[in-house]
Amino acid sequence: MTSRSGVTLIFVLWLAVLGWSLIYPSQMDAQTEGNDAVYNASNAVTFSPSFIDASQFLNPLTQGRDLCDTIFGIFTNKWGVASYPAAGAVIDARGISGTSNLKCTHGTPWTEGSTTVTAPSIILLPATGGTTPTPIIISSPWILPSNTHLIGEGDGTSGGSTFGTTIQAASGFSGTMIQFGSSSPVCPSTGCSGISVENLTLDGQGPLGQTVNGIANSYSQDGSYVDHVSLFQILGTGLAVSGIASNSGPYSNITFDTGGDSRHVVNYMRQH
Repeated sequence: MTSRSGVTLIFVLWLAVLGWSLIYPSQMDAQTEGNDAVYNASNAVTFSPSFIDASQFLNPLTQGRDLCDTIFGIFTNKWGVASYPAAGAVIDARGISGTSNLKCTHGTPWTEGSTTVTAPSIILLPATGGTTPTPIIISSPWILPSNTHLIGEGDGTSGGSTFGTTIQAASGFSGTMIQFGSSSPVCPSTGCSGISVENLTLDGQGPLGQTVNGIANSYSQDGSYVDHVSLFQILGTGLAVSGIASNSGPYSNITFDTGGDSRHVVNYMRQH
């Protein structure tokens, strides 16, 4: 025989479970891998393609092999999960960490082999500092298409933070670390627009004897800018603005540090 107080307790627990299920719908009903859950116009729970958690696609055995390969796979729907929205999305890669995961060995987020994508995006990069720094290591230039916003966790000097984001040129790197657009197919004949880089450090690893350039913009115009970027150990041109990029900018809060290297620095900025 169940006491009255016992019945009351069971009823309260049933209400609690019901309320939980209404507030937090089943993950099976809610989302596609990597996407947040939202309610649609029919008041049904579905996934939002506007925000994508890149860490959910990082699996060297079956999906993304490193940070760059993971983002490229999201752009190209490499794993058949969901087509990337034509209007673009926020790709949150802040949950990706570890030395091997942050070493890009298969290409860039926009190019692998002969395939190049030009999808718009806001890419949130992970923090790479702390007591054991693990920079994002790149072996080839990152060529950013139109409406690409690359945002780190800090340039290492903003607010005295030691947990910023560093992109580092691999040993043997040649050329420019980050390039705003390029000729077709990345940019149309009229040029790109809306490209930005902010809150990160570019490390050219000058002590290795390599002359690396930092950022170059010859192709991107309106809405293109650089803000809070530290150019570290870059012994080539730190920032070059030329070509059809005359309507770009501003280029602000930029620091330049050769890391104590006494060799000649080619140039800090060229403005066309």
